[in-house]
Amino acid sequence: MSYLIWGKGSSGLSAYELLKAKNYKVYIGDDKEDENLWRELINEVDIIVLSPGIPPSHPLWQEAIKKDKELIGETELAYRFYKGKNIIAITGTDGKSTTVHLVHTILGFEEGGNFGTPFSQIILENEKADVVLEISSFQGKTLKTFRPNLGVFLNFSEDHLDWHPDLNDYLSSKQNIFKNQTPNDLLILNISKPVSETPSQAKKVFFGDDAPLRVLNNSIYYEDKKLLDIKNQKLKGKHNMYNIAIASFIAFYYNIDIDIITSRLNSFEPLPYRYTHIGNFNGINIYNDSKSTTVNALLSALESTSPPIILILGGIDKGGDFTKLKVYKDKIKHTIIFGKDKHAIKEQIEEFLKVSIEESLEDAISKAKNLASNNDNILFSPACASFDMFENYKDRGNTFNKLIKKHFSSL
Repeated sequence: MSYLIWGKGSSGLSAYELLKAKNYKVYIGDDKEDENLWRELINEVDIIVLSPGIPPSHPLWQEAIKKDKELIGETELAYRFYKGKNIIAITGTDGKSTTVHLVHTILGFEEGGNFGTPFSQIILENEKADVVLEISSFQGKTLKTFRPNLGVFLNFSEDHLDWHPDLNDYLSSKQNIFKNQTPNDLLILNISKPVSETPSQAKKVFFGDDAPLRVLNNSIYYEDKKLLDIKNQKLKGKHNMYNIAIASFIAFYYNIDIDIITSRLNSFEPLPYRYTHIGNFNGINIYNDSKSTTVNALLSALESTSPPIILILGGIDKGGDFTKLKVYKDKIKHTIIFGKDKHAIKEQIEEFLKVSIEESLEDAISKAKNLASNNDNILFSPACASFDMFENYKDRGNTFNKLIKKHFSSL
């Protein structure tokens, strides 16, 4: 059996190391350094392992289909070498990393949280580890035999249409994660469609305001039973309360004692730039939600923020429908837009919101400072990709924090 790995990012390199460790014949290349290498090797290999960044439109993907070559991703590859008993797979348009981090912390797994660590790397270190996996639609599309014992589908909204040919492909790629589950498995689903309609043989538990698993008055309920109080958590926002509820339910499912769940929740440190309260500056609360790259994530942040809100957003529009902000028009005092697609976004919302255009993030922050008064909330939730001005959302979030310190520390 021989393999060609295409993509030299962290997942591709980990897959390469895993196959080498298992003594398989393996080649690796990418578009930047080895553009035509795959054309020379495609007839010599049995299986092609594609990195998540390689879209279905890529000529290698198309040629592999024509030649009837098995085509998988790094997650599927790693699964074929997995010898453990517990795989928890979490997907959704937004909130995956936070929920994976929560589940990993509350369950007390020493290994196996793949937010930033490829599954192959985990297998190299311990092929029997209990694992909590964050799985994107890119990874989901290339799964074949993968079967999680427990699955979570958080939410779904329009995204990644620059990679998927259409919205149905995006949805089916996520649903594909759970297709091999059995009646002995568990699947936790958002009660909203189309997530609630995900096909799976697993036992299903639905969450949401009108679902069996719900959050009410800072407490988690399942059916008529109160499971846990979740007051004073470091994570803020209604969406994060549901992330906590899901993680806590999973802990109960694994028979973790309530005192241990509470203790681990209280010690939980949120991942940065996910609806983080930066501080109160002379009566002005400021939130950094730089991880927000979709309209859906922005809507969650708006729902969780008290009015009046001065909203800063913008970057590279991923095809989101910004007219959905109209639901929160009475909460938003002013909207400030910067970044590559600022004018296109402005056209969608200027009819029902007060809007300003700025050339940079610093200009946007300066504008927000001039507009803000006591009890206002400045929310930075871009709802866009960051690559027009920043390396990634982390760079964008870090820049925001530095600029807030620069402009607000004197207040």
